[in-house]
Amino acid sequence: MGKSFEKNQKNWEALFQRLKDFKESTGSLPTKKDSQRLYTWCAVQRLKRKRSTLSDEKIAKLDSLEFIWNVQDYIWAKNYALLLEYRQKHKTRWPSQRSKEEVEHKLAVWFLGIRKDFKKNKLAPERIQKLKEIGFPFYPREYRWEQTYEKVLDWIEQHSSFPMRGSKNSKEQKLFNWCRYQAIKREYGALEEYQVNALNEIDIDGFIAELKEFERAKAAAKKFQA
Repeated sequence: MGKSFEKNQKNWEALFQRLKDFKESTGSLPTKKDSQRLYTWCAVQRLKRKRSTLSDEKIAKLDSLEFIWNVQDYIWAKNYALLLEYRQKHKTRWPSQRSKEEVEHKLAVWFLGIRKDFKKNKLAPERIQKLKEIGFPFYPREYRWEQTYEKVLDWIEQHSSFPMRGSKNSKEQKLFNWCRYQAIKREYGALEEYQVNALNEIDIDGFIAELKEFERAKAAAKKFQA
């Protein structure tokens, strides 16, 4: 029994030293590609600690290497930090899966997992809160609606009027069509309450009145021409 314990201890120390050397030379813990044996050994240490079968001395040694005990928490924190960095550079958009940039593409894929966990109530409250703090788009449709609404706001502020029908400006025409569609949806009760309130804040009734006046004038012009 004593010899077996001594042998296991020596094996542990040898692998710990290998891990230490690897960490000092690379600055990170090994992946499967780096070393299957070290990767598996690290996984065993995590499992032993979870089961309270890893000594305090060994835990302290691993802690001295900044050992990652919870890989999932580590990955989440790392991606969140990358997302913060991305948002500082790109304040008007979120990562896209279509991007050819590796980090952005990976963040976009990470997004999908977050949304799935959120819908299934598997996302921890503290994580939800951290994502809410940066305006994370949990619901893509709502996010797209809000983005277009912001564009309409900007248009109104710049031009002191709603986008006009029949404009040769493609951006203005798209915004006009969006406003008209929202007016129709509101009339049929197909909007969320927050959307109705947001539209009321920009006087969507005034937009509808202008639209109806335009249509009456157009109809009158047709009669006159006939």
